[in-house]
Amino acid sequence: MDSNINNNIQSNNIKNNNAITLGDIGRVLRKNWILILIVTAFVFALGVIYTFAIKKPTYKSTASVVVVIPTDKTKAVGAEGNSVDVTSSRNITYTVASTVTKTSILGSIAEDNNLTYTQLKNMVSATADTNTFLINVSVTNTDNKLTKKLANEIAAKLISEANSATSDNPTALFYAKGYITQVDEALDGAYAAPNKTLYLIVSALAGIVLALVVVFIKEFASNKFQTPEDVNQLGYPILNTLIDDKSKEEKDDSLVEPSIRNFEPYNRLISNIKFSNVDNPYKVILFTSTVMDELKTTVCSNFAYTLAHNEKKVVVIDLDTRKPRMHKPFGVTKESGIVEYLAGSITKDQLIKKTDKGVDVITVGKDVSNPVTLLESQKLADLIKELKTEYDYVAIDTPPLTACNDAAIISRIADGVVFNVAINQGKKKEIRSALEQLKDADAKIIGINITKANIKDRGGYYYYYYYEYGDKK
Repeated sequence: MDSNINNNIQSNNIKNNNAITLGDIGRVLRKNWILILIVTAFVFALGVIYTFAIKKPTYKSTASVVVVIPTDKTKAVGAEGNSVDVTSSRNITYTVASTVTKTSILGSIAEDNNLTYTQLKNMVSATADTNTFLINVSVTNTDNKLTKKLANEIAAKLISEANSATSDNPTALFYAKGYITQVDEALDGAYAAPNKTLYLIVSALAGIVLALVVVFIKEFASNKFQTPEDVNQLGYPILNTLIDDKSKEEKDDSLVEPSIRNFEPYNRLISNIKFSNVDNPYKVILFTSTVMDELKTTVCSNFAYTLAHNEKKVVVIDLDTRKPRMHKPFGVTKESGIVEYLAGSITKDQLIKKTDKGVDVITVGKDVSNPVTLLESQKLADLIKELKTEYDYVAIDTPPLTACNDAAIISRIADGVVFNVAINQGKKKEIRSALEQLKDADAKIIGINITKANIKDRGGYYYYYYYEYGDKK
């Protein structure tokens, strides 16, 4: 009953931990601050290059003309007693401004300056101020001398066209005839664009946004656990974390060299297992994982080796019938194993192999066609029960749960399960599915043993030291 309650609690914890919290976001930012800095700096550098080396500066020149219609058209503009017809001046100012980009005005100017009409039209803008009756003709181009020339030519063309207009074909310019004059000549173009400060600010902000997008996609869209902290999402206690020392030569199925330094991570694992259930200590401990290469055999063998070094009587049983390896680290033969014992071919004394490491080993034996029948046999359960009374610890190595359901079957005769999770190895969905398999079998999951953690992640709150270990299986 207690096991079911614990499983329900752990299941709820898994669901709750799937939500992204502010703490998760903070952790991701702290973890990836260098990446954020690099991406931001890269995008900002691209912005600087574009602003100062690629984007050509543009210049703007403006010539101004004015349209003033008198009330009495028989008198000159400004003559005594002749006021301004405000309404007409405003209307004609607006309509004259609208003709600036017409072909009749720009066509010949474009041809004279070796431009197409479209090219010139894209450079020109005209605005009308109906309060002052001014028409500002502006030209924008990368050549500041050309902008001045074109603006003055367009202003002159407007005046010329207006003054030469006839009543035969009246246009907006006809109504400005005699009343349009240039009041300001264009000067050399003034710097107009780009706005370098704005470009640099936008580049920096774009870099930050892109960096955050990259980081959050990398972290939250990943289908694997990338750091030991991520494994907390599973909702189980973290028993230990082993750092992957990639600087060392990898040797399959090897035991650590005897030393306080090398035994310490396994001593920590032993202690955490022991203190997780002080009143009813775990003696028969099963080791499994989700997929291959998560170091379950390495951890199981070195766990037993460390116990023996601590003067504990320990036996290791290899029940990975599909890919047995426990005989390799202890230098014994695979033959005369559990398969032969269950078949009645050998005795218990012949089954147990003594080693110079202080660990007794029970190997798989010959290949078996139907492992499930073997694992579900009562004789195996009875053997484990006997060994439990004879040894301080019984460590059992089993296959990964994605390969088969053997570990879940065997878990019924184990006191508890140590579940290996290697960083960046198994997929999150597969790992959760494997844990569900164990829960469905009513296995008592003691906790998670993390392997292949990056040395850069050793600063987390449950990391203690940097350790080496040999086997990479």
